[in-house]
Amino acid sequence: MARKPKKKGGARYKRVVLSLPKRLYYVLNGIAMGDERKLNRLIKGILEDKLMESTVAELELYLGRGEEEEEEEREAQEQA
Repeated sequence: MARKPKKKGGARYKRVVLSLPKRLYYVLNGIAMGDERKLNRLIKGILEDKLMESTVAELELYLGRGEEEEEEEREAQEQA
C-alpha cells in the first residue's frame, strides 16, 4: 500500500489564544448566540477588517502602548 506524500508548508492557519475582558467576551458571545464557532468567526472577521484598514505604523503603535502601560505599572509599584 502506497502512502500519501506529506503536504509541504504545514497548516494554513496558526492557532492563537486570546485573552479578553469578561465584559467584551460576554458581548461578543451574545452576538454569536452562544455558538463557539460563530464566536471564533466573529472575532476572526473583526481582526481581519481591522488589519485591512491599518498600516504597519498604526499597528506598531499598539506595541508601544503595551510597553508604556507596563512601564507605568512598574513605576506605580515602585512608588508604593
